[in-house]
Amino acid sequence: MTGGPIGVLLGADSLAGRRSGVGRMTLQIARTLRRQAAIGALSLMIQGRPFGPELLDRITDEPEAPEAPAAAPVRLAAMQRHLSRLPGLAPLNAARIRRAMNGAAANLAARSGDPVVYHEMNMIARPFDGVTVVTVNDLSWRLADGLHPAERVAWIERRLPGSLAQATRLVAISAFTASEMVNRLGVKRDRIDVVPLAAAAVFRPMSAEEAAPALARHGLTGRGYILSVSTLEPRKNFDRLLAAHASLPPSLRARHPLVIAGGRGWGAALTDPKADEALRGGHLRLLGHVPDEDLVALYSASTAVAYPSLYEGFGLPVLEAMACAAPVVASATTATGETAGDAALLVDPLDEADIAAALRRIIEDPALADRLRQDGVRRAAGFTWERTTAGLTRTERAAGGCVNIMR
Repeated sequence: MTGGPIGVLLGADSLAGRRSGVGRMTLQIARTLRRQAAIGALSLMIQGRPFGPELLDRITDEPEAPEAPAAAPVRLAAMQRHLSRLPGLAPLNAARIRRAMNGAAANLAARSGDPVVYHEMNMIARPFDGVTVVTVNDLSWRLADGLHPAERVAWIERRLPGSLAQATRLVAISAFTASEMVNRLGVKRDRIDVVPLAAAAVFRPMSAEEAAPALARHGLTGRGYILSVSTLEPRKNFDRLLAAHASLPPSLRARHPLVIAGGRGWGAALTDPKADEALRGGHLRLLGHVPDEDLVALYSASTAVAYPSLYEGFGLPVLEAMACAAPVVASATTATGETAGDAALLVDPLDEADIAAALRRIIEDPALADRLRQDGVRRAAGFTWERTTAGLTRTERAAGGCVNIMR
């Protein structure tokens, strides 16, 4: 492959409907790729249809993206998934998708004159006859029962072997995820490039005066709460976090309630009587989804941010919190320790006493809290989306040099 521009057909299904962490990552990468000189043309594949990069101008930073589903309805995609499981129809559906992907790549190449690479951001590549790069975010579905719905796990297991075989090169978002791919999937290490993520530019330290309106909207006071940010689902370990918080001395709990920003996901999380009691007593607050402009304020004005997740491929909220100068308590296990480095207090996510002790240290030791704020800002500054997309572009070029690239 030459050193000239390339075209990228970006798998962007996660931009449609409610956006989770993968959707937020894909949005930032798409926006940054659009500005890269090395990317001569960019097309977003959403629910089987190509969209130009101008779609990004209509997508907000909020988790609902009404413009994309309006053009490619979510219900149609669900129907297609259902039909693909019917006996005899799966090959026909795969052939239909392959024609759509090949056609989109050919059109992109014809318009731009650049060779085209398909980059799937969410592990399961669509059938395609050109060069394919696949990003793997984590392997949490391969672990303990109950971290993901059984139907989701079965769907991944059916499609993953074909996706790995199709991929010319693979991207892992952390060294931890790369090692998991080698150990659990049997992927050769030399096929994998490690490309870390970053916090969006909106995440920055916010002064008390700037943060005050958002805090008022949520009934909070600066340095008067412990924050955790994530979808409510079993993997995020909220029940142990609540138990750790409940073990703090009553005076600390009263001054620093546990505040969780994130919508309901799947499975049981904070649904037992203890959570109900904490909600009634004011020691637990569930804010639901919070827009990014409010989230920056919540991070910046928090006493601490707690992220004791059971399994992460990267742990983006850790970086977001650090970028906003929040002291962070995070799991020492999986990728969060790698992401946080020495700029957070790392804990055993299975040990409620360990989580509680770290929270108490930050509450009671202002000097420690200040050091973590300063170290966190420096740590987060080392991760940028420009660095991420530069790494992805290197991978896409390397993949294009391995085999005949689609034109």
